[in-house]
Amino acid sequence: MHSISKAFFGAVFVLSPLSAAMAENAYQLPVITNTVANLVEQDSQKTLAAVTVIDRAEIERKQFHSVEELLSTLPGVSMKNNGGAGKVTSISLRGTNANAVLVLVDGQKIGSATTGQTAFQFLPIDQIERIEVVRGPRSSLYGSEAIGGVIKIFTRKDSENGVKPFASLTYGSHETYDANAGINIKTDKSWTTLSVAGAHTKGIDATDMRTEPDRDGYKNYSVSINTGYQFTERLAVDANLLHVDGTTEYDNSYSINPEQKIQQNIYGLGAVYDVNNLWKTQLKIGRAEDKEDTRSDKKSQSVYNTARDSLSWLNTLNFNENNTLLLGYDYLNDEIKGSGVKSYVNNARDNHGYFAQYLGNFSQVELQTALRVDDNEQFGTHTTGNATLGYHFDQVLTYISYGTAFKAPTFNDLYSPYGGVLNLKPEQSENYEIGLKGQLTTFDWELNGFYNEIDDLIVWRPDAPGSYSWYASQIDKARIRGVELSLGQTLQNWKWNVNYTYQDPENRSEDAAKGKQINYRAKQLFNASADYTMDKWTVGGSVHAEDKRFVDTDGLNTSSLPSFATADTRVTYQATPEFSVQAKLANMFDKQYQTSEGYNQDGRTAWVTLRYAMK
Repeated sequence: MHSISKAFFGAVFVLSPLSAAMAENAYQLPVITNTVANLVEQDSQKTLAAVTVIDRAEIERKQFHSVEELLSTLPGVSMKNNGGAGKVTSISLRGTNANAVLVLVDGQKIGSATTGQTAFQFLPIDQIERIEVVRGPRSSLYGSEAIGGVIKIFTRKDSENGVKPFASLTYGSHETYDANAGINIKTDKSWTTLSVAGAHTKGIDATDMRTEPDRDGYKNYSVSINTGYQFTERLAVDANLLHVDGTTEYDNSYSINPEQKIQQNIYGLGAVYDVNNLWKTQLKIGRAEDKEDTRSDKKSQSVYNTARDSLSWLNTLNFNENNTLLLGYDYLNDEIKGSGVKSYVNNARDNHGYFAQYLGNFSQVELQTALRVDDNEQFGTHTTGNATLGYHFDQVLTYISYGTAFKAPTFNDLYSPYGGVLNLKPEQSENYEIGLKGQLTTFDWELNGFYNEIDDLIVWRPDAPGSYSWYASQIDKARIRGVELSLGQTLQNWKWNVNYTYQDPENRSEDAAKGKQINYRAKQLFNASADYTMDKWTVGGSVHAEDKRFVDTDGLNTSSLPSFATADTRVTYQATPEFSVQAKLANMFDKQYQTSEGYNQDGRTAWVTLRYAMK
């Protein structure tokens, strides 16, 4: 039986007791807000976009051990990992390239300007309070990199007054240790959260390249600070810092004891001022640093340092509760340094973005329009837009939208001495989407259909089959169409959710690969999760399944990684309101699978966590 089918029927079996529990005492679902879709705070169930929000409580309840593990459970998200914890990891939204996903931490754009990707494997989940994801293009608000969607990450911050320390300690398979400690301090006018974390694992054998197996370890240390002060009812300032320092070991066929040392620094300073009842203005400046030092036998081989300096100014004009206009400007400067980029033709570029968005509510009808102009130092002017029309039925919101987006080539795409091509053009996309979502007391659901056409999609290919020499090229046309279904429910004792994604990422160029599935994009993705609470105990489980993904470098779909399904189980004992003990058995059936050709994934693993949080 197909892995997706087995996962589906397994989930039905796990969730079937809920039909009896439906009659139990239930309560109204809480309002979950987001800012990722339209830059203003909105109820996610009333947002005209495909949005998912994961908060700290869900992170702890589901016992996620990494950001990539969390993201891979969301609809439309697929993950590619090169051999376990701390190894190169890429995230794709709705079948787009991994570098077509914009990632922000506390409002600051992050990611490497050389590869264009965010190193999700180094972002410590212990430092994260909340993650918001919008699927579908958002270039009309955020500019380049938002063809697939946007992921907003917020570091730890408490919303309740008081002095509240928190701590956790995890021990697991592969001699893995993970510790986190911090404190929340909040008054009516000020807030500060300080958090430190560390993780260390001996890891697994990342790949079978070597004749003798070895364990490729990983360690990571981090600190985050989130602070602010409300000077008056109208003026507030805030500042944030995230520092990550780590080392990861890996395998290749030509180095002795290779490892990579990394450092990530994210700084931000912002102010919000309510000028009057009509006008609110927000200013934020920030810097994101991504430093990589690749070493062989402890000696430095190549250094790549990326710095992204940004400034954003957002003005929100609330004419009344039904009409809002946003006017904004942002500036981004990317710069790269280090021994690995000495031969690059250019090592810096900047971008100026100007945008406007209108949000209108006319009884049962909603209208949203946005327009943005980007002035890029390298590629000139690009104009993108978005228009969405929504209609509220009694219990259902439906919408239809059209949006355009673009993605500028990275520094590696253009200038890398190992395959960069100077005459690459920016990727351009047109996206059509229709969505329906509803909420009935304890039950919520969402159904989305999307159709995305991308011109000049950038892909890297080898010079010849089996060659280690790769170069950047472009697929003239790519088409990605699909549907996403999400279901969820919260009862007195039960929490469960299911999502299924079907996507068809197809090469539409006039060449031998026309009509073929684009590499490393699984057509089907499935996730199910359920938790039951009884007195002080919470017992739960999750299922994750993916269709096969093709990996042949010529794009002819002649070689693939097989489909797979994994299952986890977990338990939490809430000994006191402040103290809990958790255990998790991941990949409980010890499924052997790969998400990147030649790179191993974890088999069965076990974890125990002690957690404390003052109430």
